[in-house]
Amino acid sequence: MNTLRMIHQVVVHPYQFYNDIQGKQRIRWIQGIAIVLLTFVARMISILITGYAFQTREPHEISMFHEFIWLIVPWLTWCVSNWGVSTIMDGEGKFKEIFVGSAFALVPYMLFIIPVTLLTLVLSLDEASTYNLLHKFVILWVAWLILMKVKILHDFEIRKVIFITIISVIGIAIIWFVGILLFGISNQFVSFIVDLLKELRLRA
Repeated sequence: MNTLRMIHQVVVHPYQFYNDIQGKQRIRWIQGIAIVLLTFVARMISILITGYAFQTREPHEISMFHEFIWLIVPWLTWCVSNWGVSTIMDGEGKFKEIFVGSAFALVPYMLFIIPVTLLTLVLSLDEASTYNLLHKFVILWVAWLILMKVKILHDFEIRKVIFITIISVIGIAIIWFVGILLFGISNQFVSFIVDLLKELRLRA
């Protein structure tokens, strides 16, 4: 499937979009990766063009690397967790479909966060509620697409969609906890090896 057509379809006909990507070799990994990267670019642009009155951070506090991690890690762990939980619960979606489907759920953010952010250049703080409302609407749109993806790709009923989503979020927390734990252990192990080598060198 053509990527631009897919972007249009997920915005205008999301139900049809998630039906179309099921069980057909029409989707490619690179399409999902491209959407996530474009979402990151949109995120960075929105941060940089936010009006001064609406800025919550100083320019030197903005890190491209940190912003990239804060987007990629939650999104990727969601894909892994949702795939694992859905597989256990007899979901029909394949990991490729979950990967690409979850990426395209970010399309509303990718397309509309910059226009919404541009409002901060003309709005005063007294009118911040307008910006906040539109920003929340975009986020809720993304969340709605994610729920729709879970329902259609795995052929679940609404109750099961909510249950699977909650368990998937818990799965994300577990993945993060294990990742941080392994990082801490490996860090200590490396420090131990370095200290041991220094000790051996001093005694030699």
